Amino acid sequence: MVRFGVEEEFMVLDRRTLAPAPRGMAARAALHSEAVRTHQADAPVGGDSEAEFLDCQVEISTTPATTLADAALELRGFRRALGEFARGADALICSAGTPYGSPRSTAVTPKERYRVIADLMGGLTQEHFVNGLHVHTEVTGAEDRIRALNALRPWLPVLLALTANSPFWRHQPSGFASWRSILLRRLSTMWCPPLFADADDYERRIDRLVATGAAIDRGSIAWAARVSDNYPTVEVRVFDAQLTTEDSLFAAALTRALVTEPPTAIALESEAIDASFWMAARAGMQARLVDPRTGEVAPATSIAEGLVRALRNSLDAHGDLEVVHARFGAIQAHGTGADIQLRALEEEGIAGLRRLFTAH
Repeated sequence: MVRFGVEEEFMVLDRRTLAPAPRGMAARAALHSEAVRTHQADAPVGGDSEAEFLDCQVEISTTPATTLADAALELRGFRRALGEFARGADALICSAGTPYGSPRSTAVTPKERYRVIADLMGGLTQEHFVNGLHVHTEVTGAEDRIRALNALRPWLPVLLALTANSPFWRHQPSGFASWRSILLRRLSTMWCPPLFADADDYERRIDRLVATGAAIDRGSIAWAARVSDNYPTVEVRVFDAQLTTEDSLFAAALTRALVTEPPTAIALESEAIDASFWMAARAGMQARLVDPRTGEVAPATSIAEGLVRALRNSLDAHGDLEVVHARFGAIQAHGTGADIQLRALEEEGIAGLRRLFTAH
């Protein structure tokens, strides 16, 4: 089976205000301590944790996996260890694309690369409190990776609609299902990746972007999907950080199926895809998007249903069909992570959000 990897970003929050707290390095140290303890107990240790852009963040990544079950073991282990850290630190771990509380600290993690990025971003750094989920799918040939990237383009907005999970900004609803996507839109490379002729065309155009200074290096290209510069993978970056491990596995399963056997789609113009991105960020599964199968405008729900049907054979071949059907059914019944967060705030106030983040 085709291998994949998952990267999740989390934010440490003050338990009382749900504002970002500068405890990312402490959270990472706790993860490493847990890894050492687990290793000493002769249990398998997998994955890795790294510092992220801001000092309130931590990033985890799985080892390459062939099954969702393998990835789930590592993802749940990371979340369990982070939860233990948070309880001991009187904090919460935010598994969402943006925090509820107002950011107080804008300290960048002390790493040269992040310092250069912060200099480039200028005042945007003060509002760059965003967490994402990235899914890598192994594609061995360079030309095959470009073909897969091109085929992904028109489907990226519906992937965002299905996984929108950042409805808040500065103590109030933002009016968007994915406010993270709107914040990221201000970066020099974001949302719809270009259409590339071949691998040489990709390399030439990436190098030109870096030469302008709009990206400090190839790894800072921030499109919603790209070819990884470090691994033989296509990396889909469109997703907000997800409330639960099950949500992340759902995104991973859809991504792997879409990369390995992309459904037939027409060649959509970039403006149609970007408009669909904006509407997916605005309204999630209530949005109307451009359908990649027809080029006509249709409800996100019907496009998502068509995508899941089209991916049935690929999902089944990887053993992921049941997981995707179950999670898609839950989204249809209860909404996305953004809907669940908004409902928790409406019903229980900030205590509802505390409960939600503590539970996951």
